Amino acid sequence: MRSRSTSLRQISVTSEPQRTFFLKLEWAEDLGSGFVILLSDVVSAWSGEVSEEDVSREAQEIEMERDLYVRYLHLALTGEGPVAEGEYIFHLAPERPGSPLLQLSYEKVQSDISFRLGVVELQAVPEPTEVIRELISHGLELSTRLQAKNQHLLEENQKLKREQEHITTEMERYVQGKETLERDLYSRFVLVLNEKKAKIRALQERVKELQDSIDKDKLRKKAGSEDKEVSEAAADKSPGEETDYGGSTEDEQEEDSIRPDPKPLLQEMPEKSPMDDSLNDITDVAPCRKRRHRHLQQLETQAKQAALDQRQRTREKPTDEAKAETSKTPNVQLKPTTSVTNPDPDDLFDDI
Repeated sequence: MRSRSTSLRQISVTSEPQRTFFLKLEWAEDLGSGFVILLSDVVSAWSGEVSEEDVSREAQEIEMERDLYVRYLHLALTGEGPVAEGEYIFHLAPERPGSPLLQLSYEKVQSDISFRLGVVELQAVPEPTEVIRELISHGLELSTRLQAKNQHLLEENQKLKREQEHITTEMERYVQGKETLERDLYSRFVLVLNEKKAKIRALQERVKELQDSIDKDKLRKKAGSEDKEVSEAAADKSPGEETDYGGSTEDEQEEDSIRPDPKPLLQEMPEKSPMDDSLNDITDVAPCRKRRHRHLQQLETQAKQAALDQRQRTREKPTDEAKAETSKTPNVQLKPTTSVTNPDPDDLFDDI
């Protein structure tokens, strides 16, 4: 057997606003499957029934989906749910003048426009006292259930309130602990941060010192390389200057062009005198170009005089004796004319 649901509410009828009516509603599954209405003004009672076909027909008449129509119907007849005051209104009127049948219609008001949800025919109950007793009993049962529900909700509310107070206390304790921990961590963080800053400053100073030392080393190396380059340039320049001392001037070149070529005489020399090696080993110690120039002039004069004497002798003596005499001429070139025959090495060093 299916359990039936029951609702009871107080309504006002627009046609008789001075009277108070109570509306009792019973249904099996939902209002779409049909329902029974019982209406009473505590003096008389009327009852009526709406079938499932009637619900479907009324939903088609107002061109509304059946589920939406059933939801509106439930809000209008039971009053359960978010219903605004004056959103649903009721009308009660006789079916025909003088007829015992009454028609109860219910309408929905939306944006100052009302449309009828449905209508049900009511018949007078022969024993209204029994109906009134049932209404009172159902009201008391409903009130008892509502009181029990209210008591349960009050207990739940008190329980939630106690939990809220406990949670608030714990939250305050947690907040205080968090603030204490934050202060502690912040103080530790400040100490660590200061240590890190000091270490960073020390490292920066160390890096600066190292950079300064590296720069100094670079400057020292650069200065050393520059000094080395200067010394090398001076060393490279000194041999060049010495070669200049050994070179001939323009005056010497002119004298060489005027001087007779001693090459034929040198070719006629059969042997090389030991005095030549001693002359080659002697280093030029002339302090200046003028002294060297005078010495060369003396040598040239001696060579010219020796060459002239040799030519005279070659004319007077046989050829063999001339060759013997020419072999001694290199030793005589560095001495005056008076010492051509027997040159002395010490005399040569004295002349130099």
